[in-house]
Amino acid sequence: MIRLLPVLLLVLAACSTAPTFADADPCALLKDGDAGALKGTPAKSGQSCDFQFDSLTAKLTLVEAAYADESGPLLSDGGFGRVIAGGEAESNNRPLTTRCKDSAGVVTCDAVLEVRERQLVRFQVVQRDDDRNAVGQVLQGLAAKVFERLPK
Repeated sequence: MIRLLPVLLLVLAACSTAPTFADADPCALLKDGDAGALKGTPAKSGQSCDFQFDSLTAKLTLVEAAYADESGPLLSDGGFGRVIAGGEAESNNRPLTTRCKDSAGVVTCDAVLEVRERQLVRFQVVQRDDDRNAVGQVLQGLAAKVFERLPK
């Protein structure tokens, strides 16, 4: 029995390991009510998930990459930086780069959120609208929800 104790402790430690960013299910990060009623079941493909809400579609992808590499193209194409509040201290705030474009009454916003160094969430939100700012605000709200639900 005593010889089994180290094995038992190892098994218990493995079972109690907290989930990590790499383990996160992208389809569990947005829920019904986050941007209206969720229609159907989100579609998962690897580390990406597509959501269909009442008036918009949202795709999020978990990525391990440098934030500058992912946000740079958005900034150079008319995007801008924002911040997602990450808790009580400003040091916990996380950068979000967003770029929104409209075409024929449809706004498409692309964004990247840095969760931690080399842990990013890429977003694409598409909504029939002519107000890029309004759709950008929706995207920022979704990014805050995702950040809140990701493993710490």
